Amino acid sequence: MDKQLKFEIIIEGQKYGVTATCKKHNISRTLYYRWLKRYKTHGIEGLGKIEKSFTPVNKTKPEIVSTILNLIKKHPKFGPREIKYLLEEIGYDISESAVYNVMNRNNLTKRAKRLKFANKSEKKANRNYPDFGRIKSGECWLCWTTFCGEFEALGSIYAYTIFDYKSKIACTRLYNQLSMKNFEDILTGLAIPVAQSLSAEGKHLCFFDNDITVKQKGSLLSYTTVQHFGYDINVHMLKESDDLTEANELRKEYTHRCLSFLMPLIYKGVSFNKLKIDLQSYIRDYNIKNKLSYNGELYSPVEYHAKSTNAEVILPLWAYIERQY
Repeated sequence: MDKQLKFEIIIEGQKYGVTATCKKHNISRTLYYRWLKRYKTHGIEGLGKIEKSFTPVNKTKPEIVSTILNLIKKHPKFGPREIKYLLEEIGYDISESAVYNVMNRNNLTKRAKRLKFANKSEKKANRNYPDFGRIKSGECWLCWTTFCGEFEALGSIYAYTIFDYKSKIACTRLYNQLSMKNFEDILTGLAIPVAQSLSAEGKHLCFFDNDITVKQKGSLLSYTTVQHFGYDINVHMLKESDDLTEANELRKEYTHRCLSFLMPLIYKGVSFNKLKIDLQSYIRDYNIKNKLSYNGELYSPVEYHAKSTNAEVILPLWAYIERQY
């Protein structure tokens, strides 16, 4: 229905009554008031077609999609039903049709396609580091873990961070264990959705070889984890011997910023869940409101990215940043 007709229905409803108007045009009262709200907020232009700019609530979560793809890679001969049963065994309650939809979106509904997908070799971690002098905003993401300490009421706390080298846009989450799965969680559940909403072209995922997670677990993320999001990304291992002065400074400065926020809350005795929620709000403000210096000019990280790439910022970013995990 075009916006002019919607507008005429709104006017008719105000004149002759909403119930009668809705009955006449065979629409629900809910839809009528939704149009009315949009008209009051945006005028007649607000009644035009809405392009969805973020993930619908009922869409399969990225981390579940990643798990499904990993299971397909291990069991390429299995169809949606068998994959559904495997998901149940590891605690995911998802329908067979939802599994099929994930397969369909990734062109894996046919067994031959799944076998080819399973046999596809993964990119190995690249020991060379990217040319930081030519990196553009949104292209190079630094990854590291910070041990915040071990506390009687909270246990061990680790802050996992994915940080864009150029724009300084950051994603940080808290966990109680060291695990590459946590990097996978923050990457698929937060960093990639944020990057997609900013039209950021992630090309490099860089780990520090002295990172505590990398040292203890000794392996990097599965390439397929990011590949199915449409990113042809290179995974790098940054060595201590490399000239990483600026990368290390960014890491040190941001880590100090996060710890300065977290430690007073920890010693105040807040719960771990409250700590995670408060940190999400802090990170949201850091990315959107906090002004940093870029060659002497002050911008928030998101503002700098939008300015330097001419990207259209699709809000609300906080819908991703504040997503519970």
